[in-house]
Amino acid sequence: MTALQKDFTDWVFRNSSVTARANPALKVFAGPEVSQADFMKACADTAREARDTEIEKKTTALEKKIRALEDKLGREHRELREDEAELQNRNIESGANLLELGASVFGLTRKKSITTQFTKHRLAQSAKAEVQESQETIAKLTQDLELLEREHEKIVAEINDKWGRVVSETSEVTINPKKTDVYVNVFGVAWKPHYIVQAGGETFELPAFGGE
Repeated sequence: MTALQKDFTDWVFRNSSVTARANPALKVFAGPEVSQADFMKACADTAREARDTEIEKKTTALEKKIRALEDKLGREHRELREDEAELQNRNIESGANLLELGASVFGLTRKKSITTQFTKHRLAQSAKAEVQESQETIAKLTQDLELLEREHEKIVAEINDKWGRVVSETSEVTINPKKTDVYVNVFGVAWKPHYIVQAGGETFELPAFGGE
């Protein structure tokens, strides 16, 4: 009986195997009791978490630069509006002073100082330079921001493509047991009686139980 049990254990060891699904890159594995749909969902969930982690890791510094540029750009736009308002006021003052100066030359009003006109003109030119400087700064910041945003989009797209490919890298593997994995709880010899019946020159074997 001991020899028979050993032979039976060896037979189970040699003839038993399990087919499992595997995605080594994601370290996701599933036995035959898991459906293909559930296995793919587990792969997709794992890939999504890994993707989000990688995106956060690779874009955190870049996003800080983008936010800093956006804040700076907002301040420059506000300064530009202030500079444009200042330029408009200076142009109005300079134009009005020029009209008064012309009128004073013809004795229509009290005399105006040419120095005052030069001062007004200089202030108007200074305000114009401030506007131009703000416009150039805004153009440069906008260009830098667009470059950073394109870089951010490129990084995210590459990471999405990478993990999208990883999800589909699945295979089926056959897993054979180790001898230590085979346990025999009960082993014995069962007797199943049969009747030997002879009829019409022929011999029949009929089960003693369970037959019709």
